[in-house]
Amino acid sequence: MRQLVLTASIFVALGLGLMAQNRQSLSLEEAANLLLANNNTIKISQKAIEVAKAQKQQLDATWYPFITATGGYFHFSNDISADANLGDLAQDALQNLQNAVPGLEQLLSQLLPQLQQTIASLGNSTLSVPLVNSNAATADIVAIWPLITGGKRIYATRSGKEMVTGAQHLNALACNAQTALMLNAYYTLKLGLSVEKMQQENLQYISRLLKNAQRLKDEGFLNKAEYLVVQVAKDEAVREVETARHNVETANRALDAILGVETDILPDADYFTLDSIPGINTLKEQILLNNPQLKLLHSQREMAYNREKIAKSNYIPNIALFARQNIYSSNIPKNLVPRTTVGAAMQWDIFDGMARESQIRKTRLEQQQLEYATDQAEKELFTAAIALRSRMADASYSIKTLQSTRQLALELLREREKSFAEGLCTSADVIAARTSLTKASTALDLAHWQYCTALANLLALTSNTYKFIELHNENRQQTAP
Repeated sequence: MRQLVLTASIFVALGLGLMAQNRQSLSLEEAANLLLANNNTIKISQKAIEVAKAQKQQLDATWYPFITATGGYFHFSNDISADANLGDLAQDALQNLQNAVPGLEQLLSQLLPQLQQTIASLGNSTLSVPLVNSNAATADIVAIWPLITGGKRIYATRSGKEMVTGAQHLNALACNAQTALMLNAYYTLKLGLSVEKMQQENLQYISRLLKNAQRLKDEGFLNKAEYLVVQVAKDEAVREVETARHNVETANRALDAILGVETDILPDADYFTLDSIPGINTLKEQILLNNPQLKLLHSQREMAYNREKIAKSNYIPNIALFARQNIYSSNIPKNLVPRTTVGAAMQWDIFDGMARESQIRKTRLEQQQLEYATDQAEKELFTAAIALRSRMADASYSIKTLQSTRQLALELLREREKSFAEGLCTSADVIAARTSLTKASTALDLAHWQYCTALANLLALTSNTYKFIELHNENRQQTAP
């Protein structure tokens, strides 16, 4: 039974080794290119820029005249005509004639009885002049060109520019955030593969130790208790290998999701450290100058300011030129409706139920909110930068310490192996020394991972994550033989 377990563990280690060999090597530059090409979050932010540009063009359209075609068919319940009483018309004409020609008053006074009789006879007669038929149709071209809008178009254009600028800042924020996530997942996978390899080596080492222990036990040089210690350690090593394998699979899938691919990846990048860590004041200056989140908040504040100006412009009247040209008309005489009309129009909202004042107050409150949000974001970003810098400093110190610890653990293991071969120590001592070496190696890789991921996140705060790749390549060139 023990032989079957030993054989199974060896096959597991060999299988994991073959899986590692089938992984596709991926450098940081290749990972960055895949990220830009496939990441959906970055694509969404890029489309947001195009949307903002379309909105800006829509706002800029208010500077040009609006030309529309209108037309329709109209059916009235009756014909439209002009009706007048002939007696009233004659009486008005006679009165106008007397006023216009004073010399005719004496002559008219002699004819007045006859005229009055004639006018009276016309009193029951009505004159009807048809104007528009009950069915009419028309087609027109209308042009309206706003000349004075109180500054609305000026501030709307500025808001459109800020929309595009804000979308660009949002894209920079998305690119830096996703690059930082990619680097974290990339080095997490590298750490997982490293731990998996160490656990495989540990399993192979303990398997050989178990084989030697079995031989010593059969020869009577090792008691059962010491043999069981090795057996338990081997079972624990198998469990650690399986756990490491599952962790690698999880990290690989996470990296695939960020890069938008489906493949087993072998990170082709090294751990590295900088000669010095940037100072706090330098980091604060870079954050204030480059952080896209702060820039986005500044753009939003500028847009709120423009909205306030637009609200205030409602106190000023709007003036526009207009022109109308009839193209086709049916049963509409041009003496009633001219074929061409030009002019200017004004609209001035004197009272709108305090809507303007409410809008102005709302935009001022929005500006205050954005001021508070900007101040809070600066504090949070500074705090995050200090925390990440501390993580880098702690990791740097741990790397230096753990390198020495690993060397000591390696020396201890060699001494324990010699002592065990000479019968001066137990198998438990050898396993403890081997466990110490594995823990020291794992802790060293973990410290390297902590340093690199903290550096990537710190560069993301300053909107300079691609600098990480440049630093990696510079360090690789310096350390190359």
